[in-house]
Amino acid sequence: MTAPDDALQACSSCGSTVLTRLPLVLTDGTDVTFISCHVCEVRAWFSQDEAGGWTSIPIASVLERSARKPR
Repeated sequence: MTAPDDALQACSSCGSTVLTRLPLVLTDGTDVTFISCHVCEVRAWFSQDEAGGWTSIPIASVLERSARKPR
């Protein structure tokens, strides 16, 4: 997974560039990047779309995709 492009280099809420970026692969195989702002503490999850752009995904979707399937 590549790092998010320039659109994700600054906080969408306060504009700070002091961010934590954590790329992960969810249980269902989805590549995502978790981004947290050190200044205003906004947190967001992003996944890369087919065109190579980054789309914000809701936490409910992240949790659903991360859940273990019942045996």
